[in-house]
Amino acid sequence: MQGKIIAMLDPKGIIVNYHIAYTKEVLVVVPSIKSKREAGKLIGQKAVWKDEKGKKYEGYVSGLHGRKGTLKIKFKKPLPAKSLGKPINIAG
Repeated sequence: MQGKIIAMLDPKGIIVNYHIAYTKEVLVVVPSIKSKREAGKLIGQKAVWKDEKGKKYEGYVSGLHGRKGTLKIKFKKPLPAKSLGKPINIAG
């Protein structure tokens, strides 16, 4: 139980895909989240991705994608292509 609480306080996800129609939106899978109900608690939370040079891209969890807990995250600026497969921080 304690592992799940820690995961929800500072979950780390992996950027798995871009939304094709909206380039500022990415899909993120958080390994500790297994259901739509758990993922719904993160809607509205801040998300931050940093590149190798230290540049920060800030966004927020805008909704869910599918039924297994994949998150949609909107950013102010589009992420570079090298962000695919990289970790992202989601915090409250």
